[in-house]
Amino acid sequence: MSRTERLERDLERGFEALEAGQLDEAIASLDRCQRIDRRNPDVIGLAAAVADARGDIDEAIKQYRALSELYPDDAPPRLAIARLELHGAGDPEAALSTLEAAFDFIDEEPDLIDGVMLRAEAQIATDDLAGARQSLSELTTSAIDDDQLAFDLAELALAAEDLGAARRWIAAARALPIRPPDLDPADAADDEPLPTVDEMTNAREADALHLLGRVHEAADERAEMIECWQKVRLLDGAAPPRGLQISEDELERIAQDALAELPAAVRAKLERVPILIDTLPSPGLIGDGLDPRLLGVFQGTPMPDGGDLAPTVTNIMLFRTNLARAAIDREMLADEVRITVLHETAHYFGLDEADLVKLGLD
Repeated sequence: MSRTERLERDLERGFEALEAGQLDEAIASLDRCQRIDRRNPDVIGLAAAVADARGDIDEAIKQYRALSELYPDDAPPRLAIARLELHGAGDPEAALSTLEAAFDFIDEEPDLIDGVMLRAEAQIATDDLAGARQSLSELTTSAIDDDQLAFDLAELALAAEDLGAARRWIAAARALPIRPPDLDPADAADDEPLPTVDEMTNAREADALHLLGRVHEAADERAEMIECWQKVRLLDGAAPPRGLQISEDELERIAQDALAELPAAVRAKLERVPILIDTLPSPGLIGDGLDPRLLGVFQGTPMPDGGDLAPTVTNIMLFRTNLARAAIDREMLADEVRITVLHETAHYFGLDEADLVKLGLD
């Protein structure tokens, strides 16, 4: 096998490994490629993608910049840099600067959509809501044929306080045909069949109604919000269990471990407070305005702003179905429970920012 053939083989293996989530295999393939020709543009592209997948923001930006220098008229490397500057480095100003140059070279519709959405996110992060609304107005519903992308645009419109646009994107998502998963049934877990079209339709409708409820909430349309969210609860409750499952005992253990991290004064107030576990928020709680997809809630009287009176907590309620759906594995689920318990408790007891930092919740 020639040197070029080995390089092409390992490049293919590296990108396939990344797509399959096999990071160690991708790193090994990259190492072999770099030994052959580290200046090859495709090798640089693989290095950028590997660093991106590893969460090495600085290295990923460095490699994407090298790729951009090799292909100065290509938009994708610049878009990747802007994404990392915004989401990885938390620097929306840098992302906006990078995007300004990227738009000069965008000539493909998917890149235009990515660029517009990134620019709107960065503008929202800099409190330029008018600019974000203007950016999002560049996209039309006819250009979007993916319901999840339409929901993402609705989320951005909601964050930009353009409730009319958010409603339009939600309507666009609901109008799109359902696409069955492009997956070989042999790749599905033995005990978890592929979702049916009816199940996918109900899941999308639940997502649409949940987001629409948030739009009603922003518009101070409480009755309409509650009506949407009651329907979400029914749809979520009827959905077959999929993915991660957790027992009540395991969930309570994780919650107790999280409570053990709280300051002693707070723990003392929680000694006799029960941890209750339910599948989903009850219709009564939703009727009171609680989000049906909330992960947990503390019920009682919180500490007032002045801190003169002690708070009273009647119980800590965790919602097992929502927590399981929010996580992709047990480690992530434990993190979600920890954040839910600690963050809500911290605010409930009036802990200040220094306390949140100590708890890793800033």
